[in-house]
Amino acid sequence: MARTITFLLLTLLLSCQPKSQTEPAPKQYSVPAEVEPYVQAFLEQVRQRNISVPSDNLIITFGQTTGQDVCGQCDRSAGKTPRITLKADGDCWKTAFGQEREALVFHELGHCWLNRDHLKTQFPIGAYVSLMNPDDVSVYATCRYPIGGDVCDKRPRRGYYLDELFDPKTPTPAWGK
Repeated sequence: MARTITFLLLTLLLSCQPKSQTEPAPKQYSVPAEVEPYVQAFLEQVRQRNISVPSDNLIITFGQTTGQDVCGQCDRSAGKTPRITLKADGDCWKTAFGQEREALVFHELGHCWLNRDHLKTQFPIGAYVSLMNPDDVSVYATCRYPIGGDVCDKRPRRGYYLDELFDPKTPTPAWGK
C-alpha cells in the first residue's frame, strides 16, 4: 500500500511540473541593400502566386561558401533563422549580370523558403528543367559572349523557370522539347 501511495504522489508531483519547451529562435531579417531588390522581386512572385513564406525571417551575408565553385549557400537548420551566404568574389556576385544575380538569390530562396532541393534533370535540348539545378544560375540570362549566329539570350525563358520554381509540376515549355 505504501508503494502505491508513493507512486501516486510521485506521479502527481511530476505531472504538475511545467514541461520544458524549446522556444523557437526569434525572427530576424538582415539583407544587404544590394541584395534586397532581388528578395523583394522574389516576394512579388510569391504574392502573385498567393503563396506564404516566412518573409520576416532571413539573414543574407556575403562571405565564403563551403565549395570552391559554389556562389550561394542556404543553411535552413530546423528552428533557426534561414541564412544565405553569397560569395562576392570570382565568377559570382561581383561579376554576375542582373539576371544571374536574381537567379542566384531566387535559387537560394528556393532552398530556404520553398524547401526545394537541387534537381539535375535536363530537357532533351540540354537545358536544365529547373532553376534549382546545382550548376547553372544563368538559365534565363543574356549572352556574355555571343558568337556568330549563336542565340544565347535566354531571357524569354524566365517565365517558365519562375513558374517551375514555385510549382515543380509546370509543363515542359515549347523551347524545351
